[in-house]
Amino acid sequence: MSRTLPAGFSDPTSVYFFTTDGTTLTPGRLDGLSHALTQVEGVGKTGGTVLNGDRRAARIDLYLTADPQSRRARDLASGPVRAAVAAHTPAGTSAHVGGTAAIFADISTAVDHDLAIVFPVAAALIALILLLLLRSLLAPLVLMLSVGLGFAATLGAATLLFQHGLGEPGVSFTLPLVLFLFVVALGTDYNILITDRIREEMQRPGPPRAAVARAVRHTTPAIATAGLVLAGSFATLAATPGSEQVAFALTLGILLSAVVLSLVLVPAVAALLGRALWWPLRPARHHHRAEPAPEPYRVPVP
Repeated sequence: MSRTLPAGFSDPTSVYFFTTDGTTLTPGRLDGLSHALTQVEGVGKTGGTVLNGDRRAARIDLYLTADPQSRRARDLASGPVRAAVAAHTPAGTSAHVGGTAAIFADISTAVDHDLAIVFPVAAALIALILLLLLRSLLAPLVLMLSVGLGFAATLGAATLLFQHGLGEPGVSFTLPLVLFLFVVALGTDYNILITDRIREEMQRPGPPRAAVARAVRHTTPAIATAGLVLAGSFATLAATPGSEQVAFALTLGILLSAVVLSLVLVPAVAALLGRALWWPLRPARHHHRAEPAPEPYRVPVP
C-alpha cells in the first residue's frame, strides 16, 4: 500500500456537505470543488462523491500524501484544504473538513489558545500560594525561576532528542501542557519542602550555610526517593507506542526537579543569599538559654 497508494489512503481526510436551502445534491454540483481539491499540493487523490439517501448530504474523501498524524497533514487540512473548500463550496450548501488530520489541527489550535491562558493564570496562583506559605517576596521568586528553568530544560531536551536527534518533525503539541501539569506542579512541591525546611533551620543559631546543609541532609532521602519512584513510574510509559515523548519528558523533568533543582540549585541560592532570602521578613534566630540546674532533693532528718 505504501508503494502504490498515498500515505493517507487508510485514513482519509473527508469533506462533508449539507444543503442549507432545501435543494438536493448531485455529483455534478460538487464537481468544481472536487476538481479544485485535486489541485491542492499534498492531496494525492480524491474519492468519488458519496450521497446519503435523501441527497441532502454528501462526502468527498481526500487521500493526502502525508501521514494523517503528521504535522504536514495537519497543516494541509487546516490550511490549503479548508481554503479550497471555503472558496469553491457551491451556493446553498455548508461544508466542513473532518478526519484525523483536521481533528488534530483543531486540537492543536485549542491547546495553543489554552496555554496562553493557563500558563499566566497558573503561575500567578502558584506565586500567591508561595507568597502566603513562605511569607516572603524573594523566596517565591527564586522558586518560580527555578521551576521555570526546569520546565524549559525539559522541553528543550525533548526537542533536541526527538526533533534534532531522531529526525521527527517536532514534539507533540500536547507536550508543553503535560509538562506544565506534572513537572511544574511536582517541582513546586519539592521546592516548597526543601525551602520550608531551610527556613526552619535558619531560625536556629548559627551561620546560614550550616542551616542549608542541615536542611539538605534531612530532606534529601524523602525528596530523592519520591523523585526516583515517580520518574520510574513515568518511564514505563515508553513501552506504550506513541507515548515515548511524554515518557522521556516526564521522567527527565521529575528527575531534574527533585535532584537538580530542589537539592542543588535552590539550596545553593539559599546559601548565597543567606537570611536575606526571606526578605522582607527574615526568620528570627532563637537563642536557646540553658535551663538552671535543679536543686538537689534533700531528705529531712528528724
